[in-house]
This record gives sequence, C-alpha cells and structure tokens, in this order.
Amino acid sequence: MAWTLLYDEVIFVIEGKLEVTADGETHRVAPGQMLWIPEGTELVYGGHALFGYALYPGNWKALHGIE
Repeated sequence: MAWTLLYDEVIFVIEGKLEVTADGETHRVAPGQMLWIPEGTELVYGGHALFGYALYPGNWKALHGIE
C-alpha cells in the first residue's frame, strides 16, 4: 500500500517481518524492533507481520482538512 504520511509514525513489530520502503530505501523490521517515520515521507508497506503503531498528532485528519 503506497502512502505519504500526514503525521509522524512509530511502528513496532510483534511477529513476522514488516518491510517499509520509505523514499526509495527499504527497511526490514523484525520482532522487537521499531521504526520511526517522519511526516511527509512517501512509503510503501509490505511483508507479513503482526505490528502496532502510534502516530502524532492524533488530530492529523482535521489538520489536513480530511474530516
């Protein structure tokens, strides 16, 4: 899934391996690892993983006029 982040994001992998291609560079995130991605980054998510994420700011949709 291709996306340009409208917020800062932290991804943490629980199981499997997540591949995130950000601005043309692929990052492979394994269980126990985290990845911080700043706002404005063009990325593609891939791989097969159970992961969680947190983002900031929580009202990013309102700030970008999406709601």
